[in-house]
Amino acid sequence: MSIEIRDLDITVGSKRIVHDVSMDIADGERVGLIGSSGSGKSMIAKAVMGLLPETARVGGSIVAGGKQLVGLDDTAMADLRGRYMGMVFQNPAAALNPVMTVAQQVGLPLYLHYDLSLDERVERVKAMLDKVGLPQDALLKYPHELSGGQQQRVGIATALITSPKFIIADEPTTALDSITQRQIVDLLTSLVDGAGASMLFITHDFAVLSRATTRCYVLDGGAIAESGRTADILHDPQGEPARRLVGAARMLTLRRDAEVSTRGFSGVTAAERSHDDE
Repeated sequence: MSIEIRDLDITVGSKRIVHDVSMDIADGERVGLIGSSGSGKSMIAKAVMGLLPETARVGGSIVAGGKQLVGLDDTAMADLRGRYMGMVFQNPAAALNPVMTVAQQVGLPLYLHYDLSLDERVERVKAMLDKVGLPQDALLKYPHELSGGQQQRVGIATALITSPKFIIADEPTTALDSITQRQIVDLLTSLVDGAGASMLFITHDFAVLSRATTRCYVLDGGAIAESGRTADILHDPQGEPARRLVGAARMLTLRRDAEVSTRGFSGVTAAERSHDDE
């Protein structure tokens, strides 16, 4: 699903948080949106998904697969979000319902948006758990019984269970250690590519972004400061906002390399995978 954002403005109360933002994501493309905390990244994600607070005022245009989303009523937006668009959230522990089992959580979008029998829903949930690398005995577990990496796998499964054509991943690795971050990014990009979907990957970390995307936008103070191929900006940032983010990413990479070296890991090994399942 293609996404076209033109002259997007978001104001909450008297504060203008996002202004004059224009972005494009083609069918099947993985695009990044990077910026420091408070730059407006998550507000753009919420605007696309129709999840902004009622006090927010939105100007400009957001077109998804040819459909104008700005001004779309809540019922139509919820159906579009459930069937064709999915979102992976920053904090899986907060995003998952604490009183629902994994089976209930992952199966909920199917229950809400598709006329399937219980047996059909259960089979689809089991198949999705296999895809995200979770054992079948996780079906009856609650979020607090899972590790952070396992919780995020449940979040990915929930976002992808309806085979959406567009995914937003909003800081999906922030709460995870460096080894689990790499696993989650690789899992998410593999599943998105396998489904032929497009993705907007949001982060403040260029090291993560370079693994997840081929093109990106740099957001600073609610506006686009720079855009281009992720590898080009990472190696030769043109503006000060991008330079700051690239510098921070290089420092993080050095720390992660030291961590991996200390633990004796090289590449994605069985030891790394077991680390995520502890």
